[in-house]
Amino acid sequence: MTAQTKKPGGWGAPVPKGLSGRNILPRTHAPLRTFMVAMAVMTYLAAVAIGGMFMTWRAIQIWKSGVVAEATVQILPLSEPEQNSGKAQKLPATDMNTRVQQAVRFLEKRPEVKSLRVLTDRENRALLQPWLGDVSIMQDVPLPRLIAIRLNPERKIDIAALDRALRAAVPGARLDAHGRWVRALSHMASTVFWLGLGILAAIIIAAVVLVVHAARAALESNRETIEVLHLVGARDSFIARQVQRLFLRAGFLAGMLGVAAAWLTFALLALLAPAEGIREGAWQLLFGAPEKIAYHYGAWLIIVLTATTISLLSARTAAMRILAEMFAEP
Repeated sequence: MTAQTKKPGGWGAPVPKGLSGRNILPRTHAPLRTFMVAMAVMTYLAAVAIGGMFMTWRAIQIWKSGVVAEATVQILPLSEPEQNSGKAQKLPATDMNTRVQQAVRFLEKRPEVKSLRVLTDRENRALLQPWLGDVSIMQDVPLPRLIAIRLNPERKIDIAALDRALRAAVPGARLDAHGRWVRALSHMASTVFWLGLGILAAIIIAAVVLVVHAARAALESNRETIEVLHLVGARDSFIARQVQRLFLRAGFLAGMLGVAAAWLTFALLALLAPAEGIREGAWQLLFGAPEKIAYHYGAWLIIVLTATTISLLSARTAAMRILAEMFAEP
């Protein structure tokens, strides 16, 4: 009888017939169940984070489009130097209504302006009330008159040029295109995007650490079985392959459960959220136009595939390293 020679990573004898991952690590094994629950929670958080990112991004774009499409013209009370200027002398300097009507005529002729509305004095004072409280004490204080305009979205508009033309045509007129708010909304959208990416990166790192520890716990708790398999000829690669198959299945199921739970969460928000904006956003997220919902449904699919891939690769890498440590030559 010839002696068997040990080969790197295991013994050279054939692997017993019918041996599978279930013999090495049962699906009901505690570390595997713990891994599935933890991975499902992490994929749920990732799916909710992505859904929240899309909802926030959509809301910001709606707000931004509304802000960009509107502007405000202010007709300010004239200072003494302005009253003495040549253009102001052509008008009754103290007659605000005259300058308002002149601004209206100017704006109506401009192709950049789609529509306009002059706010009444009562509406002007109502805008100040949240900041000043009782505005009755300001009855004798001259306030700027406001004209709300809606810009023509079909034309490319040079706001600076329009403002210069308005100032030249109407003394004391100013055009406010809400550029500060547009920049703030753009900054908010960028912040939400990078914050979401940071959350997803943290979840991926945590998932890799989870798989490594779960694989180590599973192999250590079945050390005796693995040692017997080595004695009868199982290679490290064979054992690692069986383990990775179980973690592959567990990662895929956990990813599906997590994404399904996230879908149900947004469905509940669409039906029961107290704020109408949240209900509308969640409804559009799940049941909106196909060309719009395709992006986040695709992102949710990527979450499932990522969870499966992380489980597969991390489990195999961890298993091979742990097996090498178990059976390292003294």
